Amino acid sequence: MNYEQAIKNIDRSISKRQPSTFNPAWIRNCVRKSYDFISKNVETESGDVDWDQVVRCLGHDYQKLWLKESKRKKKIQLYKDRAEVDAILNKHKDKLYTFLVQADKEDKKVCDEISIRLVRTAQKGNILARKKAIYFIKQLVDYWIETRNLQNWRGYNDLLEKNIDGCIRRYRYSGSFLVYLHRTLEYSGRGLRPLEVFSLDEYSTITERRKSDNVVYDPETGETRLYSKNA
Repeated sequence: MNYEQAIKNIDRSISKRQPSTFNPAWIRNCVRKSYDFISKNVETESGDVDWDQVVRCLGHDYQKLWLKESKRKKKIQLYKDRAEVDAILNKHKDKLYTFLVQADKEDKKVCDEISIRLVRTAQKGNILARKKAIYFIKQLVDYWIETRNLQNWRGYNDLLEKNIDGCIRRYRYSGSFLVYLHRTLEYSGRGLRPLEVFSLDEYSTITERRKSDNVVYDPETGETRLYSKNA
């Protein structure tokens, strides 16, 4: 048996049995040969079975049925393991540029795969993986803001990072993490008010004074305000 045949067998079994959901245990019970092959040959950098890779190769409708985790959520213990993160980055070190520029569909696929590996490791509790995931994904999102319909996020750096972190924590289904992230940012960004970017060194066309001359600090509220009335 090879990888392609293992995937075909799973696809065929799902089509025949029509389960409402399926998970590794279902594959072990219903498609044992494929399960044994995948368990021995399809691993993540940390030695776990890479079910994300497997499910992404199944039919799109079947991907929606994947339910890896049980309904009972385990409490996650936070930890720091740099070796786990380095294993992922070293394996894909020649493709990290895909977070900055993507020349074709293959680059998008690889970028998604790296993202998912970092996200899954972060979900296990690895704080360093979460930080590294946010670091790389933020670079890609910055590119989206300039080239795709996420312009409303321009200037909302802290809120953007918070939303990326939320997507990392909530990502559960097997499929494209980057598609999930983009859709989430697209929907949540619709309510954002576009920020006007200008320099405080600019001169007002009315008063001929710098805009910085109208910046006032309120010691009672701790707010710094720009009085545009005289700008």
